[in-house]
Amino acid sequence: MSIHTVFFRLHGWGENLAEAFEQCATAMFGYMTEIDTVEICDIQDIEAEGHDMLSLLFHFLDEWLFVFSAEPFFIARKVKILQFDKENFRIKARGFGETFDISKHPQGSEVKAITYSNMQVYDNEGQHEVFVIIDI
Repeated sequence: MSIHTVFFRLHGWGENLAEAFEQCATAMFGYMTEIDTVEICDIQDIEAEGHDMLSLLFHFLDEWLFVFSAEPFFIARKVKILQFDKENFRIKARGFGETFDISKHPQGSEVKAITYSNMQVYDNEGQHEVFVIIDI
């Protein structure tokens, strides 16, 4: 028996760190299906917290992965951070999308896990970006 592990690197960036986190979550959903097939007809809220910026990013993405992997099997076309507390490492976010439907949404890669491997968060003037490796 051989086990093949494949990793993809997500890269998110924006005008601020919140946008970079949002783009990273959207990129993850883009691996799961063709994001253009997802209609915005429902919302799903999540909360995440960490003890530093890396763990916050990990838990933020892991919450979205959980929402997809369990009832209601929600897939977001767009993710918006409603509250981003950089001092206490807490996020409240909303996803706009719908329930995943295999007859409507082409099945992409199954995201098995978010990893800390080579995770990077940059929040500098003119550079707000994140890098995350996911196990598929």
